[in-house]
Amino acid sequence: MYGPTVRTVLDMGGQDCKAIQCDEKGKVTAFLMNDKCAAGTGRGMEVFAELLAVSIEDIGDLSFAVDHEPEPVSSTCVVFAKSEAVGLLRKGWHKNLVIAAYCSAMAHRVFTLLERLGVQKDFAITGGIAKNKGVVQRLEKELGLIALHPKYDPQIAGALGAALFAKNMFEKSKK
Repeated sequence: MYGPTVRTVLDMGGQDCKAIQCDEKGKVTAFLMNDKCAAGTGRGMEVFAELLAVSIEDIGDLSFAVDHEPEPVSSTCVVFAKSEAVGLLRKGWHKNLVIAAYCSAMAHRVFTLLERLGVQKDFAITGGIAKNKGVVQRLEKELGLIALHPKYDPQIAGALGAALFAKNMFEKSKK
């Protein structure tokens, strides 16, 4: 999807988040996966969108409609982050500020995963969260690195990989 120069992939799916290193042939050389909660996943973002009654597609834009960048909410657990967000709303925070705080927390959460693995150029993000500029741009800022821009919908990466794998297996079985 991103071409043969990719060496680090961050796959931010609905249920998990994976950091992957690969060689010039696309072979996986290192792999880490989130080991706790839905923090840093699409499901965590869906929980926040539902809590704040906003469309998941609007989260990225809304997170930048703030006058200052807030401190991140809890990044270890969606339940804690949700509870913290409710408290911030009760204190009078505008929902965009709460969204920005959650996007920041999510970016930091996956940054720590990538930091453990090490990020090499070229860097790509797949999965539904790759469409959320509120997370992606904050992550890029923490990394000091710009992710490659997808030519195709990054949400289909897993399905595309499975189809290519199945095609390869089918072709091998015909030999």
